[in-house]
Amino acid sequence: MTSDHPRDRTPRPDDAVPELADALAIIDAQRARAEDTRPSGSLLFGLWGTVWLVGYGGIWLTSRDGSAPSLLAGVVAIVGGVIAVVVTIVHVLHRTRGIAGTSARQGAMYGWAWPVGFLAQSMIVGGLGRAGASDEVTALAANAIAALVVGLLYVAGGMLWCATSMYVIGCWMALTGAAAALVGLPGSYLVMALAGGGGMLAAGLLETVRARA
Repeated sequence: MTSDHPRDRTPRPDDAVPELADALAIIDAQRARAEDTRPSGSLLFGLWGTVWLVGYGGIWLTSRDGSAPSLLAGVVAIVGGVIAVVVTIVHVLHRTRGIAGTSARQGAMYGWAWPVGFLAQSMIVGGLGRAGASDEVTALAANAIAALVVGLLYVAGGMLWCATSMYVIGCWMALTGAAAALVGLPGSYLVMALAGGGGMLAAGLLETVRARA
């Protein structure tokens, strides 16, 4: 005769399976949620890569003979940059929306760091112009500082979300801006277009392939 008393019942290995499965499901859900809060590398790399390739490419094409870039090329580059900043802010804030606590605050602080960085860049470039810097010096500084802002913000994002790809492309962008400054005009624009824009597009493609793998 067998006893139905709980203390008389011999535990079976299968008894732990549901609890283990539930724990793993919770871990997977939390991991997926963490992934959802991380900015999309495919989107941001593709966006900034396109903006820089088209913007700086157009400026180089209209100034490669030594003349000043065309007004249209300059407007396209500026408008593209503004759109990229706005989309970046909206994307980051959207990814962290509905999350309370430290993660939400970090996402908001990171998102608003973009306009702050480019506002500082424009003020520095304007200050150089007012101080009597030549058009070439001002243009080189504008390109290099823009690349530095983007690069360091990507580095910060990579550290914030533990995203190696963001960190690496951030370092690449900062060094691209430095190299572009050393090349001089009009070659600086070509470096920004190909190494900067092309590099980010390549990184975006790799991110897309990895996400689908």
